[in-house]
Amino acid sequence: CAGILTQFLYVGMQTALWSFTIRLAMDMDPILNERSATSYLIAGFVAFFIGKFIANFLMTRMNEDLVLVGYAILGMLTIVYVSTVPNVTAVYAAVVASALLGPCWATIFARNLDLIEDKRFTETGGAIIVMSIIGGAVIPAVQGLVSDLLGSMQLSFLVNFFCFGAVLLFFGHLYRRGQAAHRAAAEVR
Repeated sequence: CAGILTQFLYVGMQTALWSFTIRLAMDMDPILNERSATSYLIAGFVAFFIGKFIANFLMTRMNEDLVLVGYAILGMLTIVYVSTVPNVTAVYAAVVASALLGPCWATIFARNLDLIEDKRFTETGGAIIVMSIIGGAVIPAVQGLVSDLLGSMQLSFLVNFFCFGAVLLFFGHLYRRGQAAHRAAAEVR
C-alpha cells in the first residue's frame, strides 16, 4: 500500500513540477512570455533523461534503494531552493529537480512488484500500481489550490517537497529492511 501511495505521489509530483515550471519562470522573470518560458520546460525534460541515465549507472554500482534515497534528499533540498529563493535561479533549480525525477517511476514500480509475496498476484499488483498514475491529475490540482490559497506560485512548489519526502520514506524503509535481512542471513551462517 505504501508503494502504491508513493507511485501516486511521484507521478503527481512529476506532472505538477512540469505543469508549473512555465508559470514559475514567468513569475520570476516578467520579461518572459509563455513561448520563451517553454525553454525551461524543455530543459527540464532533457534534465530528466540525464538524471535517469546517471541513476541507471549508479544503480549498477550501488543499492538501488540507496540511489533513490539520495535522489529524494537532493530533490527535497532543490524544492526548498525553488520555493524560497526569490529570483530566476529558482527556475534553474526546478530544472535540476526534473533531473531528480528520472529513476523514480520504473524503480518504484519494480520495487512494488518485489514486495508482492504471493507471485500469483503480480499481474494484479502491477495493474494497481499503474492505476496510481491518477496522482498526475490530483497533485497538480493540489499545487494549484495551494498556489491560489497562498497567493504564491513559488511557495506552492512545497507540495513537491512532500512528494519527494514520500519517495525518501519508501526507499529508506526498503533499504533498512534489506539491511536487516542481510544481517539476519549473516547471523544464520
